[in-house]
Parts: sequence; C-alpha cells; structure tokens
Amino acid sequence: IVYYLGHYPEVKQKLQQELETVFGKNLTNPVTSKGLDELRYCDSVIKEVYRHIPVFFTVGRVNVENDNLGGYNWPKGTTFQMFLSAMMMSKNYWTDPEKFDPDRFYNIEESDKYLLEKQHVKNSFFMWGGGIRICPGRKLAMIELKCLLTLIYRKYNIEMADMNAPLKYRSDVLTISKELIIKVKPRNS
Repeated sequence: IVYYLGHYPEVKQKLQQELETVFGKNLTNPVTSKGLDELRYCDSVIKEVYRHIPVFFTVGRVNVENDNLGGYNWPKGTTFQMFLSAMMMSKNYWTDPEKFDPDRFYNIEESDKYLLEKQHVKNSFFMWGGGIRICPGRKLAMIELKCLLTLIYRKYNIEMADMNAPLKYRSDVLTISKELIIKVKPRNS
C-alpha cells in the first residue's frame, strides 16, 4: 500500500482527505469503529493494491464429484489451482486492468466507466477466498489495515526514497515485501 500511495500522490491525497473528513484534522480525535466503517475510499485502496499484488496468488480446490469443465472430463477428487493474479489482471473482468485505479471499487454503481467490474467483481476478486473457505478473519484484517493506514497517513507524510526503484517482493506461498525504502516526515496540517 505504501509503495502504491507513494507512486500515486493523487490517490494518497484523496485518502488523506477522506481521513480528515471522517476523523477531523485534530490528531487527538479518536479512531472509532463507526469512523472506520465510513472509510469507503480506504477500502477501495486496499482492494486495488491487493488486485495488483495479491498476498495469495493461487487458491486450490478439489472437486467433490465428476465434472466437465473446458471440454474435459475431470474425475472426482481432482485438484485445481486458480491463478488469482491472472484473473485479477484479465481484460475479460477488469476495465484497464494494468492501471492502478481504486475508483474501480469506489462508487462503481454511479458510473458506466466500470461495467466489467459491475458484472464480474463478485466472481473475479478473491481477496479473502470464497465460499465455505472464505477467510474467517477478513473483517478483523480490514479493521487492522484501515487502523494502520489511518494512524500513519493522518500523522505522517510518506514518500518513496527513490521513485525509480522497483517494488522488491517475493511470492512463494505468501507475497512479502523484501525491501521498501521510504522517507517519513510529520504532516503539517
């Protein structure tokens, strides 16, 4: 999230405006659960970063009965791997998929710009898995992420130390950042 906000200052500014609108400019104002629920753009930023660099890039499933899929017969007990990274960057499901655009998750019902997202987001965005195996901690994780972003971006201005440096990460079972050098300064609000 820090990397993308560092490269998209207009997104960072919009996020900071939302934080000030919800919690005020006074840093002693408490961060409340009601306020966190109102952070819809913050939600959108988190989702868009995940769409670009998912924590889990693949999800496995096993069929419980014989299936015909893609013209092939698959016997019961076949293990399938869904490559989420490819699905979340597919032009079949996303408008300008390579573009970093949190607005694709924000007020999409109010615009015709995101017709693909309106039609497919439910079946092509798997931030927390899905079905009976959906992450039981997803709501807590979103609360923690929004709290972290609120506390950091209300108080500090974070910039990339080198705007040309690539994001250094590794994807094995989980995607992790290996190195992210930033400059942190107090905000002058």
